[in-house]
Amino acid sequence: MKTNVELELAEGVAWLVFSAAEPVKPASVDYELLDLLELHLKKLSAAAAADVEAVRVLVLASASPKYFVVGANLEALKSVDQHSIAAWIERGHEVYNRLADLPFPVIAKVTGYALGGGLELAMACDWILAADSARFGQPEAGLGFVAGWGGCLRLPAIIGSAAARELFSTGRIIEAAEAYRLGLVNFAGSPADLERRLAETIEQIKKNSATAVSQMKRIMNAEQNRMREFSRYAETASSIACLAAGDTARRLEDFFAKRAGK
Repeated sequence: MKTNVELELAEGVAWLVFSAAEPVKPASVDYELLDLLELHLKKLSAAAAADVEAVRVLVLASASPKYFVVGANLEALKSVDQHSIAAWIERGHEVYNRLADLPFPVIAKVTGYALGGGLELAMACDWILAADSARFGQPEAGLGFVAGWGGCLRLPAIIGSAAARELFSTGRIIEAAEAYRLGLVNFAGSPADLERRLAETIEQIKKNSATAVSQMKRIMNAEQNRMREFSRYAETASSIACLAAGDTARRLEDFFAKRAGK
């Protein structure tokens, strides 16, 4: 497995920490990672179902300060075509939606790059807390893809249609300060301030009623949930269209050739 994710749970606080097999490499997503992430999410859901106080909050983080998750694993991208892309898109939706549906608050702690499917993962959380070193973007169009794991729904829902259209169309990577101005993240500050804000947030959550917090999250998710099926269908269909057109295959070929030439 090229990327691992480990689960820790103590005193009502759960952590899912992503790490690459090689410390200098960024965490990325493939089928194995999605399977392992789903397994952990099922464990947390079962714990919460058995005892509403068992999991009060979940934090997603990375073992690397430079990277959160940078999207799909490049080796996985080498194998996708117009016939296999649908399963890839639908699997990501299935797992990311399971994350979004957890009955307790979920926070993404981002200190480095959260790109493509990595940003979509962070947006499937309830909110994002970032260090000022964090960077965010949906650069899929550069390789001829669409944001395929719910990004076409979640990004405009969070930052508004106009800002989302610009980021999708340009593939521009933004700094934490701009992400905060756009409303993509709830906090942006120094690493030390981020740690303090996260600790304070966790304590504030734990002081409140687990049942009340869970019920309010369920209500807020209800409207977006009605759009999920459309998002999954539309992103799948658009991904197939991109690969069928031939432009994506050429862009991928050029991309991997440039990497091989380094």
